[in-house]
Amino acid sequence: MNKNKQNIRIGILGVNGRMGRILVQACIHAGRNITVAIGRIGSACIGKSLADFLNLESTDHHLFNVMINDDLSAVIQDCDVVIDFTTAEALATHITICHQAKKPIIIGITGLSEQLTEKIKIAAQEIAIVHSGNYSIGVNLSVDLVRIAAQLLSQNEYAQAFEAEIIEAHHRHKIDAPSGTALMYADAIAQARQQQFADIAIYQRHGAVGERHHQSIGLQAIRGGDIVGEHSVFFFGNDEQIEIKHVANNRMNFAVGAVRAATWVSNQPCGLYDMNDVIKN
Repeated sequence: MNKNKQNIRIGILGVNGRMGRILVQACIHAGRNITVAIGRIGSACIGKSLADFLNLESTDHHLFNVMINDDLSAVIQDCDVVIDFTTAEALATHITICHQAKKPIIIGITGLSEQLTEKIKIAAQEIAIVHSGNYSIGVNLSVDLVRIAAQLLSQNEYAQAFEAEIIEAHHRHKIDAPSGTALMYADAIAQARQQQFADIAIYQRHGAVGERHHQSIGLQAIRGGDIVGEHSVFFFGNDEQIEIKHVANNRMNFAVGAVRAATWVSNQPCGLYDMNDVIKN
């Protein structure tokens, strides 16, 4: 494909949503060209220009020509790559449309069913897809730190000494738990220990659950207020503990990473990628 990054035509899905609006701002700040804007069916924004709907300044003049649509299939050929932070239900349709049109897609939706995950894998055989539990550079760096810690603490005499627990906190509107980011940390620990995460995951605890197995990975989810995202990974040993923590204060971090991924994936062959691939290439 070998496209110039400044000329990449980006489609933003869910522009009337919280994350959709931030993705538009991230594209503007990065100097990227938005050519497709999709809103929720029945939304009052449909038929309006993206600039008018979001009260953008006149300096963003090209966005006055981008009309918000509710049918991705009708405008999919007007963009080179799609960014989708909408819902799992909507994603099922969006994947089909992108697959048929041979357009890459950036997916920022977590808590997907096995059926939808499989659909993504099938589509990735013919289009380039980036799917990550978190698009923040800091989160992906901290996942690497967790992986290194788990590797070192599972060797030799330390193998039985440190136990892993993950606590995550998000706003009241988040619909899936544990978060995709928490699962990224858990998968990193399990891989470092050469374990199958599904076999040793413990979600919450209640009642007489018995003693903790030292190889299990505990995940706890907190929901409330407007917390953007907080994650703490603990390795508890005898007489000491290690904590690796990431706090997101603004959703713009996620949007900047997603726009970076959209620019990167437009020049990639078909396949299923994550944010690590984007950062390290």
